[in-house]
Amino acid sequence: MRKGKENKKRITLYDTVILPRWDEIKQWVKEGLTDEEIASRLDMTSWTLREYRKQYPQFAKMMERPTKWETVILPNLSDIQKWIEAGVTIDQICERIGIAPSSWFEYVNKHPVLKNLIDWSRSVTNSRVENSLLKAAMGYEYEEIKTIVEEDKNGKKRTRIEKVKRHMPPNPTAIVFWLKNRSPDEWNDRRELVVDTKALEQERKKLFLEMIEADVLDAEYEAIEESCHTEEGFEEPEDETP
Repeated sequence: MRKGKENKKRITLYDTVILPRWDEIKQWVKEGLTDEEIASRLDMTSWTLREYRKQYPQFAKMMERPTKWETVILPNLSDIQKWIEAGVTIDQICERIGIAPSSWFEYVNKHPVLKNLIDWSRSVTNSRVENSLLKAAMGYEYEEIKTIVEEDKNGKKRTRIEKVKRHMPPNPTAIVFWLKNRSPDEWNDRRELVVDTKALEQERKKLFLEMIEADVLDAEYEAIEESCHTEEGFEEPEDETP
């Protein structure tokens, strides 16, 4: 008799509340209710609800909510590509789709498909800009369309379309920008000066020795000159012997 009581399963809120309302809870999860809101509707604490999620894997799986990667990023990949190609910033994209920039960068690091999409879209934009810059640097032909309204002697108006070919000359600013970025070694205003410090040190020592040698020669010359001057002005003392 005692053994039967020990084997008897203890009834918990999971058995009396969660299991009977399983489908209802599942619907709440789809609607986006938080754990706290679901716990309040079940008249239990959120701590108890979280404990049941740990104890029962099937319940934990049912309580999983779709991430914004599934609900926001994936459905808008084509729009995201267009926005990046149009030059829209990441902050602006996050604002448009309603996610935080931190979540955006988390998804970029986690999902290679998003990172590849960003890199590809930016490369497309860069190629377009490069082509436009090259076109401006080289000059180009274009067609100008004019709409001319003419009036005859009877006052009747007639519209005539006139197409004129024009030539846009090369843009000097675009030329300079292109050359400085594509061939910086040849066209950059700032040249890198390579200094041979060893050669400079040897030259400095040589100059220093020459200066010392010049000072020594000057000193010797002054000494000789002073000696000569002393000899020329030397007078023998008079003999005072009676």
